[in-house]
Amino acid sequence: MTAHNKIQQQYFTRDREGIFRTSEGFDTVAKSQGLDNAFIKSVLHPYCVYKAPQELLARDESNSELYPKTLLVFHADSGELVIGRNVYIGTDFTGQRSASFTHQFIIPKELQEPFLREPNRLFCIRGFRSSYDIRDGKSIPELEDIDFDPVYRQEEQDRLLAEQGIDSRLFQQLIYTIMSSATNKRKVYIVLASDVSESAEKAKRLLEIIYRCVPYAFRRQLGFMTFNSEPEAKQNIHIVFVEQGGLRLPDRRIEKDYVFDFANQRFVNSELPGQDHPLLDWIWKFRNDKGRLDELFDFCEQALQGAVEPVALAIPTYYQLGTLYEIEQGNDGLYEKNRAGTMNSLLMYLDKGTVRQKPRFKELFIRLLRKDVSDVEGLPTADYFKSLIAYYALAEEGEQALLIQCFMIFLNRVAARTGEGIEKAAPLFDLLLQQSSLFGLVMKELQKQSAATAEQYVIYRMKQVSSVDQLKKEVGFWLTESENVSLQRFFTNEVLKKSNQLLQRDTRKRIEAAVSLHGYFAELPSLYGKKRYEDFCNQLKLEIKLKLLEELNLAQLSYEDVIALGFVVDPLDEDLYRHADKSKKQLLILIGILYCVLMLRPGEENDAVEALRGLGPVELENVQESIKRLLADRIDLTRFSSIPLAFYKPQAEQGLYHSLAYNYEGLLEFIRGSSVETDRVHDFIIWSASDSRFLDLKGGINPHYKASISKYFQLRDTRAFKDKLVRQKLLAINNESFAVLFRTIKLKQSGKFVRFFVRNKRRLVRNGLIAAPFIIILLFVFWNPMMNWMASFGPPPIIVVEPLPEKSPTMNLALKATVKGTAKNGLNVKMYVNGQYISNGAVDTTVMLHDGENLFDITGVNRGGKSSEIIRQKVMYSMPIPTLTHGPIPETTKNSSITISVSAKDTNDPSPTIYINGQSVGQGSISQTINLVAGENPIEIKAGNNFGKMSDTIKKTVKYDPGSAAAKK
Repeated sequence: MTAHNKIQQQYFTRDREGIFRTSEGFDTVAKSQGLDNAFIKSVLHPYCVYKAPQELLARDESNSELYPKTLLVFHADSGELVIGRNVYIGTDFTGQRSASFTHQFIIPKELQEPFLREPNRLFCIRGFRSSYDIRDGKSIPELEDIDFDPVYRQEEQDRLLAEQGIDSRLFQQLIYTIMSSATNKRKVYIVLASDVSESAEKAKRLLEIIYRCVPYAFRRQLGFMTFNSEPEAKQNIHIVFVEQGGLRLPDRRIEKDYVFDFANQRFVNSELPGQDHPLLDWIWKFRNDKGRLDELFDFCEQALQGAVEPVALAIPTYYQLGTLYEIEQGNDGLYEKNRAGTMNSLLMYLDKGTVRQKPRFKELFIRLLRKDVSDVEGLPTADYFKSLIAYYALAEEGEQALLIQCFMIFLNRVAARTGEGIEKAAPLFDLLLQQSSLFGLVMKELQKQSAATAEQYVIYRMKQVSSVDQLKKEVGFWLTESENVSLQRFFTNEVLKKSNQLLQRDTRKRIEAAVSLHGYFAELPSLYGKKRYEDFCNQLKLEIKLKLLEELNLAQLSYEDVIALGFVVDPLDEDLYRHADKSKKQLLILIGILYCVLMLRPGEENDAVEALRGLGPVELENVQESIKRLLADRIDLTRFSSIPLAFYKPQAEQGLYHSLAYNYEGLLEFIRGSSVETDRVHDFIIWSASDSRFLDLKGGINPHYKASISKYFQLRDTRAFKDKLVRQKLLAINNESFAVLFRTIKLKQSGKFVRFFVRNKRRLVRNGLIAAPFIIILLFVFWNPMMNWMASFGPPPIIVVEPLPEKSPTMNLALKATVKGTAKNGLNVKMYVNGQYISNGAVDTTVMLHDGENLFDITGVNRGGKSSEIIRQKVMYSMPIPTLTHGPIPETTKNSSITISVSAKDTNDPSPTIYINGQSVGQGSISQTINLVAGENPIEIKAGNNFGKMSDTIKKTVKYDPGSAAAKK
């Protein structure tokens, strides 16, 4: 790690002493001031190693100039770029041994980019040193730059490729595998077909060619070594040039790595995937044209600003960018093959954060868009449209305006195609909804410049609507997404057409649809908070009502239909009435009256009568028949006030004081015939006692109504007053005139004896006072025998037993039974369980279960000796066994006795008995001493509860060995 933003240096060799050691040996002998010592030792020293060629060592070559000079470049984990050279030294400072000398430049991150973009700065450095005199000091200067040869010798490079037999295929394989090695941890080992003394220099020249052809992102990762005697894997080194003979294949250490042995024409794991590699073809073509290569890589750099490393180092990314670069350079043929794919590829490298930093991509996108717009034959696909929509979110204001115009042109172009029309354009319209507000802006422009296309799309969407809910959603869609379109007259017409279609159904669904739509349009202005929608909504509501009236028939309306039509008649819409024709006006009036009758509220009876009085005979009959039909199965207290209106007779009100304004007889017959419950007529009569329509001016019962009630009970309900509940209810009426009538009817429906008693009541009472004492004495003497005798003729009692569980978890069980009937009758019944008397009237006791099946026979006997049916219940009870715990018991002991502690627990016995070896030793919890005999002593422990249940037996054996104890003594 460096401390300054300058280039640091380090010299490493064998000498008398170094910076980190005071004795002779390999060490750093000089360094720049800003170079951190820990960085030198941990990062730089592992790369200060020179492995001499085996070929030269084998022949004991003494000429150090023949030994290859190794260029080693790598990127440290902390970010520095290290450029080093290792050279062979024939003799060290002693003059007796060979050594090596390493010179390294350490480039801080801030200064690296020129070295990565100009390969000569790496491969043509002039400032490497091969020796150093430590007497010149241990500090060497920091550098601003490194001197290098800027000349690129193309002829030499081409000659090198030809010499090694590297054609376009092998070159492309080299480029591909080297780029791959930057991310997949696989090394690239290269063996050149050259003399060992020249191998490092030729490796450097070949790397220079390759380096120029690799994108900058890979250059920021790659490390390489131009010579090594064997295929050695070093951290941060991706490319290693190996001495001829250094690769001995097969070698399991490198079986997954890439091998290019040009000397022996052996290539391992080097094949390119797939068939087409246009980027590699292009690189091969321009391998010597640094300007073109840099243009491509600059294009890629701009594209990958802000990209994560996996994307920036993915080879497919560069294949894609290579295609985009060629299109930018004018290769329209590539674009024509895949327009949508190209536009989407451009978008992959554009986002809100970096779009302004990538002008070449923005310009290319807009240029291609303008080209497509000008191509009158070209039709956009959905994917192409999506790319434009995505770019709209990134575009500046001027570009957005251009895009809106382009959208409009494309939509017009697709919609105008004969045979396809709006059906093909509709999906493109729908895609605009992906971007907020874009749909509305495009529709606004279409409405201005090409209204026909906008209208076609509205019509197309309306055709897809098949329900009221969908229509409401569709209207809401346009109000939200394109208010400009929703305020046009043609839109209103389309909504009306669709509403009319939805209303052309059976009556029930038609009315439901009309109610739903009318309610929606009534709330719509306030829902969206825009008053200007009121005219639009009022027109739609009026048209819906008029269309609904066209199909209505009073005789076919159900109760629910009339109630639902309240939105039409309550209150009556004056605008609707004005636009309706004569027949529909009459229908509105009749429905209005019918609705008011069905929804009649207290105090509105006279208004309803006035409305009926204003009808002609035919209309009155139609309304009253509809009232009867609709209320026939809905007769209850809440509708009693409405029912008489169906029997109102306006013409009968003229004349006598007690005119017959209502058909009371028909009214009672209607209620009787329409009610499922037999006492509904009774409820109505009681209710009518407080309604003026059934009373005279003094509050008494109307004479005509009185006659109808009398006739009803005489002919239709002849036994009403024999029912106690009915009799009590009718006689409790508050109106005295009704009570007098009911008492008269009650007498008529009584038996002959009662009627005789009523007529001769005084004489019978007088005679009864004389006979009463004798009757009381007789009853007192014979009451109990008589009751028992009467009970013997009655039915046996019925016993109800609460269900018992099939299995009981506890020993104690609650047993409950009662006598069916009144509590008074139950007290006369004796209750028995398993033949044992328990109590009178009920059983409520707790029984104790025994282990196994428990049977309970429950019966009751009344005072007449009659027994109920025996009810048998079965309950299983599995009594748990006691549980035992004990203290430690040794397997062997040298003592003549041991003490055992035992505890026993049982859910049904608080103190189970404990047994040891069959003998009872206590209850609950004990501590027992057991004497032992020499040898094995069996011990058995168990416990038993009061009910005979025994626990599982615990068996132990204790071995007593007295001999060893004696020996110790």
